[in-house]
Amino acid sequence: MKRSLLYSIALIFLGTTSCSSGGNKTAVKNFRLPKPGVIHERISGSVDKDISYALYLPAGCGENKALYPVIMAFDPGASGLRPVKMYRDLAERYGFILLGSNDSKNGQLGNLTTKIITGLLNEAREVYPIDTNRIYVAGFSGGSRAATVAAMFHSEVKGVIGCGAGFPVGAQPPSYKFDYFGIAGTADFNLNEMVQLNDILSQLDLRHFITTFPGPHAWPPPGVMEEGFQWITLNAMKDGTMKRNDTVIEQIMSGFDSRIAGAKSENHLIAAAEACREATQFAEGLVSTDHFKNELRTLEQLPEYKKQAAYRAQILKKEADEQQLLMNAIFTKNEAWWKKRVSRMDSQHMKGLNPEDTLMNARLKTFLSLVCYSNANEAMKQHDPDLSKQVIAIYEIADQQNPEPNFMRAIILVQQNDTTAAVKQLEIAVGKGFSDKSRMMQQSDFEALKNSPAYFDLLHKMK
Repeated sequence: MKRSLLYSIALIFLGTTSCSSGGNKTAVKNFRLPKPGVIHERISGSVDKDISYALYLPAGCGENKALYPVIMAFDPGASGLRPVKMYRDLAERYGFILLGSNDSKNGQLGNLTTKIITGLLNEAREVYPIDTNRIYVAGFSGGSRAATVAAMFHSEVKGVIGCGAGFPVGAQPPSYKFDYFGIAGTADFNLNEMVQLNDILSQLDLRHFITTFPGPHAWPPPGVMEEGFQWITLNAMKDGTMKRNDTVIEQIMSGFDSRIAGAKSENHLIAAAEACREATQFAEGLVSTDHFKNELRTLEQLPEYKKQAAYRAQILKKEADEQQLLMNAIFTKNEAWWKKRVSRMDSQHMKGLNPEDTLMNARLKTFLSLVCYSNANEAMKQHDPDLSKQVIAIYEIADQQNPEPNFMRAIILVQQNDTTAAVKQLEIAVGKGFSDKSRMMQQSDFEALKNSPAYFDLLHKMK
C-alpha cells in the first residue's frame, strides 16, 4: 500500500478547466429568485441540473436593479448548508449573496471538482443579480483547496477565504491573480502549512494575509470569518470595484484597536502583533497605517514578545518532526507504544508547560486521527484486513470518542463473516454518536446483516 498520508485525502487532480461562461439565459429566463432574508437548504441547479447548493440572499435582493457580491463556499463533507448557516448574518451585514455547494467534497476526482466549480459559477452568473467584478470563494479543509482551484483557473474569481488548508498538493502555479485570506486555528493540525503558505503567496506576488484564531481544525467562528469579509470588502474599495465607505473603514479600524488592546492586556503579544500587521494590510491605501506600524515596532522590541515568538517558531519546527515520526510509527510500532505516546499528548501532562505545548499536542492528535482515517480507508480498499485492523486500532487510541473506527471495524468483521461482532461494533459506533443512517443502509457489506434483529433495532433508533 502506498504510504501517502495526510494530504492524500485532500489531493485534487488539476485538469484543464474551461473559463467560458457556459450559461443558458433561455433556460433560466423564467427563474424566480428565492425569498431573500431566509436560508434555503437545497436548490437544484437551473443552468447545470447536476449541481445543488444552499443559498442566502440578503434582504431586498431582487427588489431593484442592485448587484451584489457573491461568495461560493465549499465544505469538505458536501454540506453547503453548514457555511451558509454559520455566515448568513455576515452575508446580510456586508451585503453578500452566499452559496454553499452540496456536491463538492473530499476524495473526489479533479474533473468532478472542476465540473462542480464551473457549474456553480455559471449558476451564480446566469441566475442571480451578482456583481461579476466581485466573485469570491471560501472553503474549509479540502473545501479550501477546492476554493483555491476555482481561483487558480477562473479569472473571474477575485479572492479566496481559505480556512484550515492551503493550495492543493502538487498544484501548478495559478493561471490568474487573486487575493488570498487564510485562516487557521492555533489547534489546527494544518497550522504549520498555513504559516508556511505566507512565503509561497509572497513568491507568487498575490495580495494576501494569513491569520489565526484560538480553535481547532474547523470552519472558523463568525467573528473570525468576519475578518475575511472585511478583507475582501476593503480590497474592493481599494480597487475601485466598490464605492469607498468611510463609516465602514472607521468601524473596521476601531475593531483592530480593540483587538490589539485586548491581546496586550492578556499578554498574548504574538496575537497583538498579528493584529497590528493585519490592520496595516487592511488599511493600506485607504487610511494612514502609521498608528499600527508604530504599535508593531514597539511590540517587537519587547523581551517578552521576542521570547513568545521564538518559542512559537521552536514549537512549529518540533511539530513538523513529530508529524513525520507519527506517520512512520503507524507501520512500525505496537499498540502498547501508541497508548503511551498518545497519553503524552493529553492536556493533563501539560501542567506547568508553555500553552504552546498544549496546542501542539492538540494539533498532533487531530493530525494522527486524520492520518489513521486515510490509511485505514486505503488498507480496506486494498483488501488488507491485517493492516486495516492495525491502523484502526491506532485510530481508536488516537481519537477515542470518534465512532468511525468502530464503523470501519464492523465492515471488516462482516467481510470475515463475523456478523455478531460486527453488530456489536455498530452498537458502539452509535453509542459514540454515529447518526448517518443513510450511510449505514447504503453500505453494501451490511447486506449480510439484513436478517439480524439487533441491526434493525439500531437502524430504528437512528433518526
